[in-house]
Amino acid sequence: MLGISIFGWISAIHSYMKFTVQTLRLNRAITVPEGTAAADGTKSIYEFRSLVKKNDLEPAEGDHLGPGKPVQVIPEGTYLFTQSPLTDEDPPYREAAEAVWLESLWLGAEFINDRILIRTLSEDSKSVFQIFREIRN
Repeated sequence: MLGISIFGWISAIHSYMKFTVQTLRLNRAITVPEGTAAADGTKSIYEFRSLVKKNDLEPAEGDHLGPGKPVQVIPEGTYLFTQSPLTDEDPPYREAAEAVWLESLWLGAEFINDRILIRTLSEDSKSVFQIFREIRN
């Protein structure tokens, strides 16, 4: 056994199943001007840190999304990506970040760094958030 509790796996799988995670190649940076929405609907971009260590197979829930700050750009690159509608409830950013991490384990994808980028935008007159985590090609 890998030393991972059944409860830990069930909880992780439940979070994972809420989100569809895909590989996305961003050929052009996504930017948002400071203090205003961009023409593509981008409202904000935040940069967070994952506190999950490379070989940690049962990280604490809070480790999936550490401290964050606003930024103006998501650079071009290859990412694991997911998105979800924004509602009046607290956005499930941590759960989405965990789903991206779980997908990386499944794919054997290696993250380039510990950076997690969260973009909020208006899409088809609805608010959504997107999670980007850069991987090696």
